[in-house]
Amino acid sequence: MAKGRRLWKTKHLTLRPPCHGGGDADGGHPDWVLLDVQAYIADRQNATTATTKLSNDHQIQVTIFAAPPPLVSYICAWSPTTDPADLFDTEPTVEPSTPTSSSSASTSRSTMSTTSGPSLTLIPNQDPYLHEPNCITLIPRSSHDFYISTLDTDLRSGIGRYNLCLFDSTNNKWSRDPLSLDQLRNPPDKNEVLHITEKVITLKHPHLVAFVDLWRGIIICDILDSKIAASYVPIPKEIINLNRTRGALITRDIAVVRDRLTMARLGIVFDPDINGWDWELSTWSRPVGSCLDDDDEDWREDFMVESCDILVDDNTCKNVELLPKMQDDRRPAIAKLHIANPTLCLTDPQVVYLMGNVDITDEKAVLLTLDMANKRLQRVSVFKWKPETTREVPYAISSQATGCKRAISSGCWERFRN
Repeated sequence: MAKGRRLWKTKHLTLRPPCHGGGDADGGHPDWVLLDVQAYIADRQNATTATTKLSNDHQIQVTIFAAPPPLVSYICAWSPTTDPADLFDTEPTVEPSTPTSSSSASTSRSTMSTTSGPSLTLIPNQDPYLHEPNCITLIPRSSHDFYISTLDTDLRSGIGRYNLCLFDSTNNKWSRDPLSLDQLRNPPDKNEVLHITEKVITLKHPHLVAFVDLWRGIIICDILDSKIAASYVPIPKEIINLNRTRGALITRDIAVVRDRLTMARLGIVFDPDINGWDWELSTWSRPVGSCLDDDDEDWREDFMVESCDILVDDNTCKNVELLPKMQDDRRPAIAKLHIANPTLCLTDPQVVYLMGNVDITDEKAVLLTLDMANKRLQRVSVFKWKPETTREVPYAISSQATGCKRAISSGCWERFRN
C-alpha cells in the first residue's frame, strides 16, 4: 500500500512543463490568460518567482509562466529544501479566483503578489471558511494586501442559508456574515432553487462579487458592506436546469466581456440529416448594469452554432494540421471530436475556446479557437493534460495576467485578467 502510494505520488513529478511563457517572445505580459489549473513540479524560475516557509519549516517556491491565449499559461511549484515527492501529495492546483490565480502545497493555501516584487503569503485558519475551492474570490486592496471571500452553504441553519466569509490580509483575520435567499432582491424560491456556486466573478465595482450557479442563477453581493442588499439574477430561462448540481464547467462558462455579463452553453442536438447527434454552442449576454438595479433588460441570445456548420478552412485556420486524425489517417470532422470546457474570450465576444479530442482517454487534447459570428475555426493549439482529469476543468481564465499580480491555491483550466 505504501509502495503504491509512493509511486502514485511521484508519477506527476516526471511531467515536463511547456517551453512557452514568461518571455517577450511569447507576447510579453498579456491582458488575460488561460491558466492550467494543475501546477507542474519543476524548479523553473523567472521574474515572478516567490518563496515562503511552510509550518514544517520547508520552503515552497512558485513561479508563473504567462503566455497570450490560445497558449495555456502555467505555474511551476518546487521546494528548494526537500524532495518535492515528500512535500506534495498531489499536483498543486489553481483555484478559480477573481481576479487572480493560485498555487498550493499539500493543504496549505497561499496567495502570491508580484505587484511590487514577488511574495507568497500563507492563509491562516482556512478550514472553517474555504470549503468550496470554486467559491473563492481574491480582490487586491493595495500592492500586497488583499481580501479573500467565499460563499459557503450553511446547512445547519436551514434551506437557502449561506455564510459570506471574508479574509482581510491586513490583520490576517476572517469574518463571517449570514446570507439568506429570502433576503435577496428578486429572491428565488428557496424550496426550488438549490444554489451551488461553481464560478465566481467580479462586476463593475471590485467589491461587487457574483457567485454563480451555472445551472440556475447568480447571487450578487458587496463583500465589504453587508448593509447593501444582495440580489439574485437567474441565468437565461432557456438553459436553466433545476435537476442538475455541480459539473457545469464541463459545458458552461460565464464572464464579463465588454461590460456585458456573458454565458456560454455547450449542448447536444439531434441532426436528422445524419440520423445522429451533433454538439451545439450558444452564447447569451446582458448588460452588467441590468444585474445591479431593477432594469427590465433581460438576457439575449447572441450566437448559436452547430458543429456541422463550422467551417474548417486550411487557408485561414492557423495550425489546422494539429487537428487529430482518425485511424484511417483522415482528419475528423469537428462534430466527431469529444468537446468540453467552453471558455469565453475576455476581449472578443465572438470568440469561444473549446477543448476537444478523439478519445477522452487521450493525454493530448486540442484547444480550438472558434469564431461564433462567422461559424469558422480560427486556430488549433495542443494542450497536454491527464486523462484522469477528463471530467474536470483543465484550464481557467484569469484577468490578472500582467505579472499574474495575485494568486491563490487548488483545481484543472481557468482564465485570469489584468
